[in-house]
Amino acid sequence: MNPLARKQVIADLINSTRLSSQDELLKALKKRGIGVTQTTISRDLLDLGAMRGKDESGRFRYILGGSISKKSSGPRHLLLSVAVSGNLVVAKTPPGGAQLLAGQIDAAIESGELSSGIGSIAGDDTVMIVARTPAAGNTLAREITALADGESKESSPRAVKSKSSSPKQKRSR
Repeated sequence: MNPLARKQVIADLINSTRLSSQDELLKALKKRGIGVTQTTISRDLLDLGAMRGKDESGRFRYILGGSISKKSSGPRHLLLSVAVSGNLVVAKTPPGGAQLLAGQIDAAIESGELSSGIGSIAGDDTVMIVARTPAAGNTLAREITALADGESKESSPRAVKSKSSSPKQKRSR
C-alpha cells in the first residue's frame, strides 16, 4: 500500500474509532491487512497532524489537528489566556487542552506562522512557549493570540499579561 493510501486509512480510523495509543492503531491497521512498524505510524501521525487529546468523556484519544489557522476554530477555544516573562510565554488552556495547543503551536512555528518562537512544552492545562530572542516574548504572545483569533500577527484584542520580576525590597536594620 502506498503511503498516501495508508495515511487515508489512518485518518479514517482516527475519525471513526477511539484510538488512544499507537499500539491500538497498529492493531487496527493489522486487522485491515496493513503491516507497518511503530516508527512508520509515528511519522504518519505527525504528517497527518494527529495529536492525543481528551474527548468529550475525558479520555485521551488521537484526534486530527493541524496548524493554527483561520480555518480552525479549535485554537480559539483552547487558548484561555497568555502571560509573558522575558522570552517565555505561558498559555493557559482548559484541562486536557495543552497537548493539542502545543502541537498546533509547534506546527505553526515549523511552518513559519510563528516566526518568533522556537518550541513549546505542555502539561495538562498549561503550555510554555520559548521565543527566539531574550526580548521577543511579547511579540510571540501577540502572534499566538492573533493566530488563535484568526487575525494577522500584528494585532489581537486578547490581553497579553507581562510578568516582570519585582524589585527586591531592602531590609531595614
